[in-house]
Amino acid sequence: MNLQTLLFLPLGLLLGGWHFGSLRWFSRQLVEAPQGPRWGRLLGLHLLRLAVLVLACWLSVRQGAGPLLALTGGLLVARLLVQRLDRQARPDTEDRP
Repeated sequence: MNLQTLLFLPLGLLLGGWHFGSLRWFSRQLVEAPQGPRWGRLLGLHLLRLAVLVLACWLSVRQGAGPLLALTGGLLVARLLVQRLDRQARPDTEDRP
């Protein structure tokens, strides 16, 4: 395992935290917006989230299987962390496995 592969794990953590955190914000804007959602802004953010994720995955694929696996591992860990923080922020919901 080389240094380049190890750099993709923190990249996956940062990208995953931003991606899933903005997905959480995006979902709340759709459900809880007081005057209704602003569709243009939400669509732009959603497309930006997907474009950045696709670009990061494409760049890691070009580097090989190791960086792709490291990026994917970082994304999955970030997803779990965002879900855990969301559950802790909302104690009124039941804890599901």
